[in-house]
Amino acid sequence: MADQSDDGSRKYERVVRALMARIEDGTYRPGNLLPSQHELVREFGVSRPTVIEALRILRQQGWIETQPARGSFVRGRVPLTTDETGHAGQRMLDRAESVVSAELLQAGIVVAPQRVATLLDLPSGSKAFVRQYVLNDDDGPFELVSAWFPLDLVAGTELASPEPLREGLRRHLQQRKGVRLDHAVERVIARAATSDEANALKIAAGSPVLNLLVTGHDASGKARQLSDGVLPGDRHELRDVYPLS
Repeated sequence: MADQSDDGSRKYERVVRALMARIEDGTYRPGNLLPSQHELVREFGVSRPTVIEALRILRQQGWIETQPARGSFVRGRVPLTTDETGHAGQRMLDRAESVVSAELLQAGIVVAPQRVATLLDLPSGSKAFVRQYVLNDDDGPFELVSAWFPLDLVAGTELASPEPLREGLRRHLQQRKGVRLDHAVERVIARAATSDEANALKIAAGSPVLNLLVTGHDASGKARQLSDGVLPGDRHELRDVYPLS
């Protein structure tokens, strides 16, 4: 499992844990400037996208804040009730393609598979827009994402652009179409990879994968977007941290 650390975690998680530990033990105190991305790349022996993802997670959790042209500063220790890595589905909705190594595979109108039509409340056989890309890190592809949209949401967006999107899908829809996703329904399925998925992820056909399906709904409950993520089962774990009452 080349894209994992020796303890089985993903490389960005190793960076996250190391920086969290330094904040907790006082090595990095509130207000301190963290090492630059270049310094972290060199220290941990990982790529810049890996460091960017680690910093994004720390920022999302409230450990650090980033100031343009200045860098990332320590905010302090986060209470234990904070989600450890954020919901996996929310990361798919909020992750910008421009800050990860995203290789676009297709962006266009196709007949929606039945599962997609069902989750988006479309009539069977309807067409939908799909933006599909594969994410790569230091050691190759690690996630295949297919983002599906009803056709009425595509005009006036950059969803068909061959260039990486500069913001996450949720923010892009809100800025370009005024569509605010109110809540998400997340499903996780363990299954075998299809031949197309195996080719994109460079794994053996039939290998176990985790299929993460996240449907974004507006305040009325209408499904407006579906993110379909396929993750090699031997390279990922989905975990959460929550208080017990």
